[in-house]
Amino acid sequence: MKAIIVDDEELARSRLSLLLTEAGGIILCGSFATAAEGLEYIEKHSVDVVFLDITMPEMDGMEFANILLEQGSSASVVFVTGYGEYALEAFELEASDYLLKPISRERLAKTINRLSKMKQRDADRLYITCFGGFCVTVQEEGGQVIGWRSPKVEELFAYLVWKGSVSRDEIADTLWEGFTLDKAMKNLNSTVYYIRKALQQYGLEDCLITTRKQISLDSKRVYCDLYEFQQMQNSAWKTEKDLERMNELYRGGLFQGKAYEWSFGKAQTLEKSMISNLLKAAEKREEQNLQEDAEQLYLRALELDPFYEIACDRLLNLYIRLGKKEKEKQLRREIEQLFSDDAPPPLLIFKNRL
Repeated sequence: MKAIIVDDEELARSRLSLLLTEAGGIILCGSFATAAEGLEYIEKHSVDVVFLDITMPEMDGMEFANILLEQGSSASVVFVTGYGEYALEAFELEASDYLLKPISRERLAKTINRLSKMKQRDADRLYITCFGGFCVTVQEEGGQVIGWRSPKVEELFAYLVWKGSVSRDEIADTLWEGFTLDKAMKNLNSTVYYIRKALQQYGLEDCLITTRKQISLDSKRVYCDLYEFQQMQNSAWKTEKDLERMNELYRGGLFQGKAYEWSFGKAQTLEKSMISNLLKAAEKREEQNLQEDAEQLYLRALELDPFYEIACDRLLNLYIRLGKKEKEKQLRREIEQLFSDDAPPPLLIFKNRL
């Protein structure tokens, strides 16, 4: 862990530097006599923990910690002071520990061990994929898959992923429609319990934030392909790399294979958005005389929706302009095949062309 010391007493800084070096597990990146110097360093460098004196001139440790809190800094704060009366105020500022001078080696070792456990816990997060199905794993794709007690438990978690934060009343109305309010709430509470229990075995139960009225997911402890896709979708992407990433993320429909009626409208909207992006990119490739790239983008759009007329028309026109008569004929046959009685599944027709 990377650490800095902020203390106006030179002797205290020197002693703590020596103790941290002896203890191990800490990389001391700097030692500063003023809060201003410490803040300036944090603005330019990544820091995991600040060992911070409280009573300092100009800006004291409490004000320093409050600034970090307001800025949303990920750095942990360990207060180091000769006065015990500030402890309550310190922990209100989300301090990770409170050390009284003179610091013993044994007490410092406990602090470092606690910080290490906190860092490991914060490193763990859920990896959620929503496109092409629904899967929740620990850490990364290919990691330990979270097992759910029942399809309803999985559906509730999927709903929370989709909404981010949602009222208990809305969940009850959506997932237990037709139930009395009392019965719906009982089902909701028991299902939340089973979600928490499934996450608890990996130490990730605090990803779920519950209050009397709301249930939310902690976005800092979650990676979700849907969230990344929506973020890119809302930005004015211009580069080929952006499109490639969106294409990687969109591995299939939203919650594909799951009968979540509440997600059908959203799934259609995202699919249309993806196809629209593909067509815009294909048009741009044609303008750049990158005809093969444009062809692949049109085919990808048709893989997502074989009945999308605009993509069919543009691909046909591309083949006509390029004089590719065989490909034009093949495409027309495939379009006719889509509407025949003995047609194979529509997605297979264009998927085989990519």
